[in-house]
Amino acid sequence: MNMEEALFRRLFEEIDFDDHPYPGSHDPNPQGNLKVDYHKGAVTLSDERLSIRLGVGNKNEDSIHRWTKEPVRVNKGPERMGEHRWSITPKDLGLQLSAYLAVKVGPPTEMKGDSILTERTLLGQIRNRLAPLLDGWTWHLEVDNKADRMGWYVRAPESWESLFTIFVGLGWHPESPDDKGAFLLFERAPPGELDRPDEEEPNKLDSLRTVALCNSSRGALTKLAGDMEWAFEAKPFPLPELPGDCELWPPSMGRWPLLVGRLPGETDVEKVAEWAGELVERLKPAISTLSAKIEGLNWH
Repeated sequence: MNMEEALFRRLFEEIDFDDHPYPGSHDPNPQGNLKVDYHKGAVTLSDERLSIRLGVGNKNEDSIHRWTKEPVRVNKGPERMGEHRWSITPKDLGLQLSAYLAVKVGPPTEMKGDSILTERTLLGQIRNRLAPLLDGWTWHLEVDNKADRMGWYVRAPESWESLFTIFVGLGWHPESPDDKGAFLLFERAPPGELDRPDEEEPNKLDSLRTVALCNSSRGALTKLAGDMEWAFEAKPFPLPELPGDCELWPPSMGRWPLLVGRLPGETDVEKVAEWAGELVERLKPAISTLSAKIEGLNWH
């Protein structure tokens, strides 16, 4: 992978899909031919899905990212497309990409705004801890557009034909944004709830996978619960053996998550990352089943 492809891939991970409802794959690798244009103080990269700009100015690119010395909150964010909420710094890109940009684009700029250094550090540590456990999964930032959370959406590998995701970061009550704590969801879309037409088949497969995960004798989530009847009632099932406040939500609740984990009041970078790692390690038996193309079950 050359530097331009690596930069596109890294910038693609900054994109929030609620803000950028583009058609096509969620894979961060460029789709089709990658086009690269250099401007004074900026670079634009585009594939067959969308265009991304890093640096100063804009030419109506789909996603625009500011290249700054320190990470700052640039704005409250676009409703659809446009300038990204958070800036990107050399620390976010690493030494190789930063050196490449210094030659091609120039040094990062000074920009006023609220510091997001703590948030960037937290998200970096979470990724460092979880990435070895989620081989092939794709990482996508989600910040400042949900009333109750900030963090990473980590998507199952595209080859699995699955919509399963893990959200991991900080969460809070929408009316108490200062009362943050570690937050993790293991979730899928319920049957028939689609954002795009091309999600129909993965949605059906995930419904079958969910049946298997919750099977009363062999399901991986049933083993995690330690109770063969945990999914029989439409109410949260507590998991006191897991760190923090964790619950399984049976499919009969009609909600997206299957596991909801919280560590109220905990925002320490190392503790949040380690807690999230412990939960994902406990979810590995369930995660390991998701690549299967299950057939022969009634998914309705």
